[in-house]
Amino acid sequence: CFQRRRHRCHPPNDQALGCVASLRTRSRAVGCRFRGSSVHTRGRQSGVFELRLCGGTTAAVAMGDTPWFIVRREESSDLPNSNAGMVQELVRSGSMRTDSCIAAFKAVDRQHFWPAEGKKFAYADMPLRSGKLHLSAPHIYGKAVESLLPLEQGMSFLNVGSGTGYFNSIISELTGPLATNHGIEVWPETVEHAERCCAALGKHNIKFTLGNVYQLDVNQTIRYDRIYLGACANSRSKYLYRLLEVGGILIGPFQVGYSQQLRRVVRQSETQFNVEVLGSVQFASLLEPTPTLPPPPPPLSTTR
Repeated sequence: CFQRRRHRCHPPNDQALGCVASLRTRSRAVGCRFRGSSVHTRGRQSGVFELRLCGGTTAAVAMGDTPWFIVRREESSDLPNSNAGMVQELVRSGSMRTDSCIAAFKAVDRQHFWPAEGKKFAYADMPLRSGKLHLSAPHIYGKAVESLLPLEQGMSFLNVGSGTGYFNSIISELTGPLATNHGIEVWPETVEHAERCCAALGKHNIKFTLGNVYQLDVNQTIRYDRIYLGACANSRSKYLYRLLEVGGILIGPFQVGYSQQLRRVVRQSETQFNVEVLGSVQFASLLEPTPTLPPPPPPLSTTR
């Protein structure tokens, strides 16, 4: 939502309240959040409304047969300027409630994992992207950690689509320096970035693998106590549940038709899984491997 974008709201509605409700839904899809009492009129005669989003983002709303809005990013002193300020905002918003989760986020500085040119946004509660690097909004990570609780010393953890290594580092604060802590990522430059960032913090137990989770043999791979999917798995991916130890917990988005469900999966036995749908979400999809074509058939013989 840092760029100038035009979004149409469906269904068409020429009432401000209806458009605001649609904007709330659309804004969540691009990672913005509304503050309370944030609707301001700007030229009611022209049917244009202005909505102030968190971090100084403004949504200009044009009313009509098919309402649309343009989201633009503005500089604002509302952005937290420290990791402690970011955590304080997450606690205030209710994104984190448990003491152990709050302490883990305080211990790992989010800015450390982001390139220098984008560090002024490192503490903003919004997703960040730079080339192949991506960070989900801090409140997404906060809710993910709390959904994975209890997290205890020595528990094994797998992060699918591990990205910058930030989330692995937060989990390591809860599981300890001797625990198995793995990430799998498809981009070589992202793996290198994560390894460099974690090593600089002395988190040498965190290991990252270059690969695609869809190509894992779940019958040969070790099992984990906790698993987080950082991107949406396709509708055929229930077999990933089998990566869990009995008693283990998986949190992640799964494709269901044209929508995505955030699921909390608990493995109760070798064959039984309890699946709880936490809500509808919008994540990028896990990259699927390129299908390999069979070798071409040999040329036909020209002899008679």
